[in-house]
Amino acid sequence: MTENLEARIEILEQELLRLHAREGVLVAFNQYLYGIDTGFIDDILDAFAEEAVLDVLNFPPDGVDMHFNGREEMAPLYERYRSSESMISGGHTTSNIAIVVDTDATSASLSAYFTTTRPSGVQGGRYEGFLQLENDSKWRFTKLAIISAWGWKAETKKISDPVNADRSFFGGRPASGT
Repeated sequence: MTENLEARIEILEQELLRLHAREGVLVAFNQYLYGIDTGFIDDILDAFAEEAVLDVLNFPPDGVDMHFNGREEMAPLYERYRSSESMISGGHTTSNIAIVVDTDATSASLSAYFTTTRPSGVQGGRYEGFLQLENDSKWRFTKLAIISAWGWKAETKKISDPVNADRSFFGGRPASGT
């Protein structure tokens, strides 16, 4: 009975590590998404490992493919999202999120569909990436592909303005226990 109990405890401990890892991956992904929607560039870049690789495929409106090595190279791409007033705007909505955590619970893969608003319409596609648990106990992307798969231009009529982040309970960032 004792051997069986010890084996069951070990299995449960491993499962707990994997569940904790899944939660950490979601925290990193949300940090990235909320960062774009509120213009917190430091949060966006902090979601990546220092030497991470970013591939942006079929970027609208011209269908350009872009490749970046490291945070320093990718920083100019995200400057367009910077908000001088920390506004909550846009909306990167994700669905069908799949996370696979490796058995050692220190690396993971993630895929998700996204839909987002753009000044001239809507766009959608997929995120596909790999993350790693770093020495500071944070999960970060080591490689991320943003694949734009579709988009529509629309004649739009503005129905609301962005909201200042200070009007949000969490300052425009995801809910956090810290």
